[in-house]
Amino acid sequence: MPAWLQGNVELLGAPIPLTRLFILALALACLGALALLLRATPLGRRIRAVVVNRDLAEASGISSRRTDQLTFFIGSGLAGIAGVAVTLIGSTSPYLGPNYIVDAFLVVVAGGIGQIKGAAIAAFALGVLQSVFEFSTTASIGKVLILAAIVIFLQVRPQGIFTLKTRSLA
Repeated sequence: MPAWLQGNVELLGAPIPLTRLFILALALACLGALALLLRATPLGRRIRAVVVNRDLAEASGISSRRTDQLTFFIGSGLAGIAGVAVTLIGSTSPYLGPNYIVDAFLVVVAGGIGQIKGAAIAAFALGVLQSVFEFSTTASIGKVLILAAIVIFLQVRPQGIFTLKTRSLA
């Protein structure tokens, strides 16, 4: 680990490791870059068009296959950055994924399918809730309480925090 990432910073009277702050800054930078890419570039417009209506995008001359390839490329790069960030927290192994897959699924479902803004808000909310639950109970009980909270939330709002806006003929 680089020397500049070792040590702690005092925040509200509690020591916070510099590695955690670096990971938070890295995540926010990636989120901002992705939002900028999707809102301000022709590739972002093509991605959004294919997500909303693949057939209409194809009829408009957008190659959905090429757009899918580029989207997969971007997602793979973000996964690589996330992998590097995880190595700063602790050791890694091929069996590390199941520890994060349920949380990632809950974030996507609660945020709304296809909504980056919703996923970011849901990730923050779930992280805070999980910290509160784990602080007041144990880690396993905290996970169960998070799952129960998501189930209750999805009963009230099954589309998630944000919905994908589409046009419908019906």
